[in-house]
Amino acid sequence: MFHVESFWYRSHTASPDEPGVFFDESLLVWMQSEPNDRDDRLKVARKMYKNIKWLAKKNNLSTIVLHSFAHLGDRKSDSQFAEGLISELAERFDKSEFKVHIVPFGTFNEFKMHVMGPSLAKVFKKI
Repeated sequence: MFHVESFWYRSHTASPDEPGVFFDESLLVWMQSEPNDRDDRLKVARKMYKNIKWLAKKNNLSTIVLHSFAHLGDRKSDSQFAEGLISELAERFDKSEFKVHIVPFGTFNEFKMHVMGPSLAKVFKKI
């Protein structure tokens, strides 16, 4: 998870004229699900939600960007499960005080980000 001052992405297949998607200060969450996450989906989703919410509140952020990033480990769940987990998480945040955005699942993007400097600007959680 990254507390970013700014984050921009654009599909690598997009025309250079397309502006891409830009976010001001927000919490950027790169996430990957693993095969064993399916065994206790409810617990995994609950812990993910709590960890993300805790860090967003700690950094006084109202925008959360969820980004599937399957390069975080060598064991990956199937894409249908991963996408469903991200969607479920986004729905929970939509019902709270946070604005949430999902980077389109399964796309390759170019991106730029400016990560803040404090220690709580970069947090790794394995669930």
